[in-house]
Amino acid sequence: MRPLTRIVVLAVALAGCRSEPRPPADGGQVLAAGLPVPTASASGGEQDSTPMVVRRVWGGPDVPTCCGVSSDGRYLAFVSPSGDLAIRDFSTGEVRLLTDDASWMNQWVEDAAISPDGGHIAYVWYRDDQEHHYELRVVGWDGGNPRFVFGGESFDWYGTAGWSPDGDQILISGSGVDGSYKVALVSVADGSERTLKEMGSSWRWPVAVSLSPDARHLVYDLPRDRYSEERDVFLLTVHSGEEVRLIQHPANDFVLGWAPDGKHFLFASDRTGTLGAWMLPVAEGRAVGEPRLVKPDMWRVSPIGFTSDGSFFYGVPMDNRVVYVASIDPETGAVLAAPTAVGGDNLARNSSPEWSPDGRYLAYLTLEGQQAGWYTGEYTISIRSVETGEARQLRVPDLDLFGDFRWFAEGQHLLVPGVDRNERDGVFKVDIQTGEAEPLPAFWDIEIARLIDWAPDAGSVYYRVWQGEETRIAVMDLERGVQRVLSDEYPNPPVALSPDGRQLAFAVGGGGERSLMLMPATGGVPRELHRFQTEKNYNVFDITWSVDGRYLLYVRPWDGAVELWRVPGVGGEPEKLDLSANRISKIRFHPDGRRIAFEAGSRGAEIWVMENFLPETPGAPDEE
Repeated sequence: MRPLTRIVVLAVALAGCRSEPRPPADGGQVLAAGLPVPTASASGGEQDSTPMVVRRVWGGPDVPTCCGVSSDGRYLAFVSPSGDLAIRDFSTGEVRLLTDDASWMNQWVEDAAISPDGGHIAYVWYRDDQEHHYELRVVGWDGGNPRFVFGGESFDWYGTAGWSPDGDQILISGSGVDGSYKVALVSVADGSERTLKEMGSSWRWPVAVSLSPDARHLVYDLPRDRYSEERDVFLLTVHSGEEVRLIQHPANDFVLGWAPDGKHFLFASDRTGTLGAWMLPVAEGRAVGEPRLVKPDMWRVSPIGFTSDGSFFYGVPMDNRVVYVASIDPETGAVLAAPTAVGGDNLARNSSPEWSPDGRYLAYLTLEGQQAGWYTGEYTISIRSVETGEARQLRVPDLDLFGDFRWFAEGQHLLVPGVDRNERDGVFKVDIQTGEAEPLPAFWDIEIARLIDWAPDAGSVYYRVWQGEETRIAVMDLERGVQRVLSDEYPNPPVALSPDGRQLAFAVGGGGERSLMLMPATGGVPRELHRFQTEKNYNVFDITWSVDGRYLLYVRPWDGAVELWRVPGVGGEPEKLDLSANRISKIRFHPDGRRIAFEAGSRGAEIWVMENFLPETPGAPDEE
């Protein structure tokens, strides 16, 4: 499974997280509203009179929700917007790059963790030019001469999950080459790997794993079964391999991390109806008391880690995607009606709008509920009446995952690429009334990267298909079940078929320059229609044709924003359209040629820290 698809698989449904109060400004503080001051520990210590404080320490559009905090709480190691390894000093706000050769086109940092002594940073470096794409590297505080530690031949992908207390080993976790999730320790000295746990089936992926401060125990969470929204937390004794179910409850429970005293374990749970942070006393690999609620509203919590004084850092993703409808004049391109959002739940992610062939309905994907920075893997399709504005949710129980879709010409079914409950890739015919998914035999075991469109006669489907690590434009004759790859080009997504079915449009290029290319829909040599500048290393966000085929519209990133342009399909001068939206993409024209639907949204996150919540002063873990 490719790295970009794993987030969807990792996500598990988490509902009812709608009561988080609005955060204060950076550096602001809030007390744990409605909570008692932390009371006696499981061992009977005296009540702590210091109130718990929750502070936001960083927020903004380029703020990450990972990766590692230093033991003194001063620094955060993270992936910069350029894909490089960066360090932020929370005391000064200074950000410093430790690498400078990342490019989102071919190599970048995916994860990082700071060593216990604060002297080194371990990070995962992705490279597109080698068979094993991931490398574990270690670099000093000055960023000079990073050292290769581990190539990860036994992993398909992995991330850092922390260091051992002595700084001699790095904990990594990810998908093995056989598709199962596994956790391992890697020696900093010689790169040798020691597997601690293999989860088995590909769907048994934890939200997080955490090594105890004495390195004797590993905790991780797993779903009850493949389709369950409930997760339990397990504890593994490292030296013996003994495993126990540490937390079992009919709720969604997942790992946040060990407190530095080794006597308490922090986890997230929605057992009260909202996602909260809970603490469990632990000794000798067993729970020695009942869980206690620490903070009731954690919303989209993404764990970062504990500091040596017991403060807990976590991220809160603030991304959202919204479907809008607007109107433009097909002749002049002028905006006739400003964008209006459809759908009312600002916690839901709405995307990929598609008008029905008769224009009476607008369908779009909806993903509800968030967990640990990921949207859930349970999709529904919203079908909204253009006339009344009423919407209904269409569930597709036979599909585990699915993506972009298209309407059948008869308007009663949807063409949906996805993965069925037997983990087979395919394309399905979905009934819009019942949600029943009928597989199309021609597409069995063909891994679709993205649908493009129907051919005008509805007998063939165009799409982008994976070939190795790249995608190609292909067309499938549904009656004969024959796939034909049309181009050796590696087009930057997306690709658009002209309304007359005669041309395919796509973008190619790199750096800060792109070219719009036109290619015969039957295959052949592409020709350049238009060349333009974009924000460095960013692809074109969208390409689509006007209903009459006269114009090709494209969305280009520029100067920190995105702009919507159109250029005549026969060539000529481009013109910028005055349609303003954040990160606009997936533009679809209504059959009337005037109304358009599209998705847009914002990105960003916040970093928070909880302080003074441990039941006792943190100290060294007990010795055996």
